[in-house]
Amino acid sequence: MRRSACILSAAILTTGFLLVSGDARAQGTESTSTTSTTTTTAPAGSGAAGASGAAAADDDHEEGRLRIGFNINGGVGTGANISGPTIGATFRIGWQFNRLMAVYGNLSPYVWIGSSDNVANGASLGAIAGFQTTPMFSLTPIDLLELAAGPSVDYLSGGGVETTANGASTTVGGFSSVYFAVHGRLALHLGGRNPDTGRRKGFTIGADIHPTFAEGSTLTFFTVGLGADWY
Repeated sequence: MRRSACILSAAILTTGFLLVSGDARAQGTESTSTTSTTTTTAPAGSGAAGASGAAAADDDHEEGRLRIGFNINGGVGTGANISGPTIGATFRIGWQFNRLMAVYGNLSPYVWIGSSDNVANGASLGAIAGFQTTPMFSLTPIDLLELAAGPSVDYLSGGGVETTANGASTTVGGFSSVYFAVHGRLALHLGGRNPDTGRRKGFTIGADIHPTFAEGSTLTFFTVGLGADWY
């Protein structure tokens, strides 16, 4: 009887020991798994924070800002049986809404040295001074390329016809008036964009077309310009 009791007691103690040991191992495994999960998810949280910071930086780059630019122009003007070289300059000032869109004023004084062989008595046309005032809407689909267009109000003055007859020269006509026009522009901006500020700057090569709707005829100016832009 005593022997059976001892055997039963030993069995109970062994079973209890095994249960306690198994519970301890289970708790250790759970703790290790929790730690591992925490360690694994921490970098993911850091990555999300980094992405959020990058997005905030991009938003800062999309804020509106002043833009300015200039170029020296040269080309040709034609219309009303008149043609000849034109030279001038352009100053641009406006507002860049974001990386893609902007509006600015395109202000261009110029001189057109036109002549005509279709006027009797060997007449020639003197220089015409002009000023183009053009509000432009601009798109910059990539950092290198800009496309812009807008209506224009032009002031032209001059154009007196000098005739020669019997050795005497006489200036006839001339005008000074305001006309409606339109302007188209294609520009290459060589310089890129600052990754820290989002601003672009650099050397600019531009090509412009500008039809002016004068009385009885359309005067069209084709010019190429070299300059710089900051936006």
